[in-house]
Amino acid sequence: MTERVLIIGGSANDFGRETEGDVAAYQVVHALKQYGHEVVVVDDNPYSFTSARHDIQVIEQTLTVENLIKIINDEHITAMITSVGGSTAIRLGTDILKLMGNGAPTVLGLSLPVMQATQNTKYLHERLTQLKIPTVQSRLASNLNEIFDAARDFELPVVIRPVAPMGQTLRLQVEDTDDLEEAAETALSRSITHQVNIDKSIRGYQEISMLVIRDKSDSTILIGGVEDMDPVGIHSADSIAITPIQTLPDPVYQKLRAAAFTVIRGFDVVGLLEVRFAVDPKNNEYIITRVTPYFDRTAALLVAATGYPLVPVVIRLMLGENLEDVKTPVIGANHTALLEPTMDHIVIRFPIFSFGDFESNGVKTEHRLNTVQKSVGATMGVGRSVEEALEKAIRAAHFNNRNFSPTVMNALTDNEIIEQLIHPRDNRIFVLMEALRRGYTVDELAELTKINAFYFYKLDQINKLEETVKNNAWQTDVLKLAKYYGLSDGLIARLWHAKFEEVRRYRWDNGILPTFKAFEPSAGEFEEAANQYYSTFESENESNRLGRRSVLVIGSGGFRLGDGAAASYVMAMVVKELQSQNIDTILMNNNPTDLMFMSQLGSKKYYEPLEISDVMNVIEIEQPTQVFVPGNRIKLINSLRQNGINVQVIAKEKYLPSSMKDDLPHIVINYFYDGQTIYLIGLGYQSNQGIILDQSLMSEELWERLPRPQMSSETPGLYQLIINPLPSYDENPAMIVRPMPFTMVAFLDKVTGIDWLRLVIRYMLNRQTYSEQQFLAQLKSLTWRVPRAQLEYWDADFAEHMEIDEELDNGRYAIGATYRII
Repeated sequence: MTERVLIIGGSANDFGRETEGDVAAYQVVHALKQYGHEVVVVDDNPYSFTSARHDIQVIEQTLTVENLIKIINDEHITAMITSVGGSTAIRLGTDILKLMGNGAPTVLGLSLPVMQATQNTKYLHERLTQLKIPTVQSRLASNLNEIFDAARDFELPVVIRPVAPMGQTLRLQVEDTDDLEEAAETALSRSITHQVNIDKSIRGYQEISMLVIRDKSDSTILIGGVEDMDPVGIHSADSIAITPIQTLPDPVYQKLRAAAFTVIRGFDVVGLLEVRFAVDPKNNEYIITRVTPYFDRTAALLVAATGYPLVPVVIRLMLGENLEDVKTPVIGANHTALLEPTMDHIVIRFPIFSFGDFESNGVKTEHRLNTVQKSVGATMGVGRSVEEALEKAIRAAHFNNRNFSPTVMNALTDNEIIEQLIHPRDNRIFVLMEALRRGYTVDELAELTKINAFYFYKLDQINKLEETVKNNAWQTDVLKLAKYYGLSDGLIARLWHAKFEEVRRYRWDNGILPTFKAFEPSAGEFEEAANQYYSTFESENESNRLGRRSVLVIGSGGFRLGDGAAASYVMAMVVKELQSQNIDTILMNNNPTDLMFMSQLGSKKYYEPLEISDVMNVIEIEQPTQVFVPGNRIKLINSLRQNGINVQVIAKEKYLPSSMKDDLPHIVINYFYDGQTIYLIGLGYQSNQGIILDQSLMSEELWERLPRPQMSSETPGLYQLIINPLPSYDENPAMIVRPMPFTMVAFLDKVTGIDWLRLVIRYMLNRQTYSEQQFLAQLKSLTWRVPRAQLEYWDADFAEHMEIDEELDNGRYAIGATYRII
């Protein structure tokens, strides 16, 4: 039977919601289309890659229950998928089921109880109690008096969470009564039902996540487990996360695994479920703190870490297939999806913070980490050891914040060290290493921080290794050891007071070369068609050159403020067009949630830091004819060109000029440049509230009057001119042409219905057709897909997450955006 399936999107990107849902949604659509189902996607995220597909119906509307019910009725929807739109889609799906009753579409894979448990901690605890699963003490409250009563009974500290939160889940740790009222009012205001849960604090427990999947016949497998280095009390997105789990004794590990299976069965989930545990380090007893029945950052990390094709498998389970009958696209044809992934490497997710971005512009922030998320993205490092994976993850994060510099670490007093150990900040990994250098014992640090002693032994190993390297310059055996444990050529050069190029040449001359290992779900037990790789320094190399006419595409790296999702969208579009031109594409990135690394894109993938040494390692084995790089990576672009590499730059600006202090919005004129001729696309207005694109503004007279600036570059791309006000007939404005910010590129695609980046790539490759040349010549007569639309910057709750209470330049600091047809 052909279904009409509604996919509820996730709306604006936000803290804790990057592009992992979009990655899953795109793959879900791919599978649904293969099964012959009709797909309707509802989303108002201008950066959605899924919504850019031309083979589905896309409806741009604000994600409300009223709008969705109308769409369900008007479009005769028979099934819904709520597991790719984050907590927003889960909340909306729950409300639809309650309001429509028996007339509601079937929610594929999820039961109403698990959707309710995702939003309501008290309900979760009741269900877990029925399953005889231990859980945290909790109480429901709807006013200040009830909240104060619960806090008094539990004794402080407590955690306050809104029930059915608007936006992302919020967890507020309250240490004393002075902060209780403010936290209570914040949580109540974020709850749609004006209710909160008060939980007894379990700060200091170890946080563990396990991701399990189940089919309709009750077969279950564990995809993997993730361990947070930091204890409960620091938001899991702000913690350094490690997979596979390193410190749990096997009996405890098996107990958690069994509990996760009990929970997915108890909630009757067909598909995936992440179960989050808190383990008491004193006695290894556990409680369950959260269940997540949707594709989130943990699922994205485990897909990247294991190579297991999670989304293609899960959608088939949701459509009624059994695990044993699903053939995975990775594991050899004789093996089923029933095989649990096994890892022979370590993967570490490292959070990215943007305190430095704010403070360089005079915006004060609070660096101290707590239960409210402050990171805006993450990178990952992969290696054969914890040390190597950690070194690569740190390098991938591209630190430029002065708080991370060795000089600042050395200048900290002992009192400051202790204060930052007890109250950790974003630079805590370097504070921990500095404390070890100053003679603090592992036991002392484990007691102060509640971090497992295992990790201090690993950090101490890195400290000792750096000291050994520093004291033994130009020794090949020492260099081999340093490279095996992940030290970069740049760090070694600094320790040897040498230049990066000298260290690199010395390494090459002595045959100390990287080898590449595949991500194999069976850890090499079975023959597999793996196409994901990471580098290490061992003897056996598992990666060979892809082809003589391949290209390398460098991703945008870990998310930061401003345009993280838009940059991911743009680079994914670049890869998609290269594939459509039948070009073998090699991808390189280090963001586990990035769109570019979904299974439908790229012939081969490398998870590596995006520094020149790492990029050159890949270039030397693959020998691509061209390298495509996003334009913000100026240092990398210059270094590649100095090494004689053919670099194609995807020109960009990070954000539109500030309009905070202007009385009138800026006028933005948008152009396509083919390398020789500049073509007018249209104009719009930009203010601190967002951007309006309006085709009706463009009269015949204005079309002729608007300037066509002379370009000094030969790089095809999208460009824009900012003017205010419009020039008069006899006036030539000061024309400063700039690359179009990626935020605008994605929005322009949605409004016009044209994949502009794909056209850019064709001109870069000199593969444009006559019809495309004719298209550009007739842009004046182009009918936009949407005549008028507004992109609105998303209110990312900076006051709540970053403790910022001043007006921000939204074009610079917005994490995400929504858009609407007007």
